[in-house]
Parts: sequence; structure tokens; C-alpha cells
Amino acid sequence: MAPFAKTGSMSAAWSLLLLLSATKTSPLNAFTAAPKEQCRQLSNQALTLQASSESYQGEEKKTLLTPREARIRAPFAAMAASVTAAAGLSSPSSPLVLPANAVVASPDFDTSVRTFFPGAVPNSVINLRVTKKLKDRDYRPYNTILGSSLCSDEIDSTALSLVQNLQRSLTLKNDGGVFNLGGLGGVPFVGKSGFGAFLSHVPVNGKVVILYGPHVGISNEGVVGKVERVGQSNPSTSCGAAVGAYKAIKAGGRGPNDKFDYQEEFIIDELTPKLQTLLEQQKNSGAVNGFVNQNTAIAAVTCNMFDIVNDVLESQLEASFAKPGFWDKISEVTLLGGIVVNRGHGAGLVGGDDYFQPLQFKAINKNGEVDMWDQVFGDLKRTA
Repeated sequence: MAPFAKTGSMSAAWSLLLLLSATKTSPLNAFTAAPKEQCRQLSNQALTLQASSESYQGEEKKTLLTPREARIRAPFAAMAASVTAAAGLSSPSSPLVLPANAVVASPDFDTSVRTFFPGAVPNSVINLRVTKKLKDRDYRPYNTILGSSLCSDEIDSTALSLVQNLQRSLTLKNDGGVFNLGGLGGVPFVGKSGFGAFLSHVPVNGKVVILYGPHVGISNEGVVGKVERVGQSNPSTSCGAAVGAYKAIKAGGRGPNDKFDYQEEFIIDELTPKLQTLLEQQKNSGAVNGFVNQNTAIAAVTCNMFDIVNDVLESQLEASFAKPGFWDKISEVTLLGGIVVNRGHGAGLVGGDDYFQPLQFKAINKNGEVDMWDQVFGDLKRTA
């Protein structure tokens, strides 16, 4: 994967998250360090965000529409975007690709997506591109099983969620299901037994697709880590497990072991050294708690959560691939990893499609790996 680039001058706010897709993947059974390195680079550059993002925000505000302008332009924008999405293209001047069923979101939401997750596009766009590529590789409903390692949060499994889109596109209409590998934060807590069960369900000589990664909300007001939910009057935390772990770490760590809260304890334990390293690197930056602001902090936490999910998933799959005869039963495994960006849902809000920042898209078989990220998502890169 090559790095994103931004049209015009590069601000720190852009460079921070553009590093999320920096390098290519490694050979089979020596899993890529690219997503982990991308997250590490993002965290290491967090302290540079505030000063240069001020100039970016000033430029950004010039492009924001008034409510009246948004109402007038939205139908035309959606119409144009439907053509763009169907063609699998995006305008180089626009960091977001909107499908036909999307409506222009609030300016604050839109700005935060562009600032912190500039490669994120709506779920329907991801689904169209991914399924087209997989069908070219002979993925069919009768030979494909779908697994997901996403957070348990119900906001990640709405009717228009990416996992539901993929289920409708890749599996049998009435009989195809999704094997849920993920627990809190998207970490695949099912472990060795769960992966063994999942892979034993694959059709004979069939194919596997695994969607994985953490999630983060962005509220209508552009607050990273918050999201409006159906029937609630105020935004709530998303991802609660990741933000809760971050708060626990800031407060000095977790308490004694609790067998009924082991998932959150695992996240705290894994996240602590990652954030401590970041805080140590930034202790002289003058930023509160080592971060320039709360939005930057949660963006960095989310990126480190991707690192954790990726590590656990890799270790489980490495063990499976090493078993004798594995590739005699399964022809290919495709990994689609990234960050789910939840938008507000409920009365008076846009709802519908959430967004997804793709960080990993590759196929693995007995002959090695095929990195498909550039082929499918290469146009998301910004060119200077």
C-alpha cells in the first residue's frame, strides 16, 4: 500500500492519518507489519496536529455550506456521487466518496472524517468495490463463508453496516450467515477454539472472507469518540471499550482481575504500553495528557486498537495456516481490515451508511499473498 497524499499543501492533520496506509504487505506466514507501522506512525505524529490543523481548519471552513446551500445541493451531489461510486472512482478534489443513498452529513461530521480518517468512504462503496474484486476471484455464495471480527456494539451490525452489506453480496440469500469472531473493541476473543470452529465450516475447497477492525463514532458536532444512538437524547461513547480503556490508563490502570470482565482487562493491558510509549514521546509537547486535544487522543487510541485486533487475528491465522493439510481443504482466505467510523443514527440525523477506512485488503492461498489494496482502493490516495 502506498501512502495517501493530499492535494495542495500537506497539513499535520492530514499527514497524521494519511500514514494509515503506508507500506506493502509481507510474504505468506510472515504477516504484514504495514497496518501496525501505520498506526505507530500515526501515534508518533499526534503531537504535531494542533498548530498546523488550525490553518487547515481555516481553509476547510471556507468550503462548508450553509444549511440552505446544503439542502439545495444535496440531491445533485448524491446524483453525481452515484455515478462516481458505480464507476468505482472518486474526485481527486474531494476526500469523500458518497453513494447514491447518501445525504450530505453535517459540516462538523464531514470535517472530522476528512481530518482524522481521510481515506474513509461509505460502506456501500466499500461493498461494491470489494465484492466486484472477489467475484473476479471466483468468490460465490455457494463456496464462501464470511467471518467478522468487529466490536459487539449493535451500531456495527445495522441493516446498512458493512458486514451486513457483505453478507448480502457474498453469501446465500436465505442461508448465508456471519461467524462472529469479535468481542469488545473488535478483538477476536473466540480464540483458538473459535477459529477452529469457524474454519471447519468452510465449504469444501471453499473461500473465506474476514472483515475486521475497531470502530469509532463521530457525532453530528464532529466529536470523535461520540455518536448519537436511536432513542437517546445525547451522544454516547463509541467505542466504549476503547475509550473506557483509555480513561482507565489515564487514571493509573485497571483493578484486580475479574473473570467476568476479562475482555476489557485484556484491552487495557494491551493498550497501556502503546499509549505509555506515546505519552513518553510527547511529554515535552505541552499537550494535556500527551495529546493536543481529545479528538486527536481518541483517533490515536482507535489506531492502536487496530494494531491490537490485527495482532490477535494474525497470530490465530498463522497457527491455522501451519496445520498440515490446511490448504487442501480451503482454497483462499481474504482479509479486509480497517476502521469502522460510525455516524449518528436516530430521529433528525442522516443515519444509514457508516464509513470505513480500509487499511488491509489481501488474499492468502497456498501460493502466497496477493495484495489487492492498490487495485481496489488506490484512488483514495490524494496526489499533490
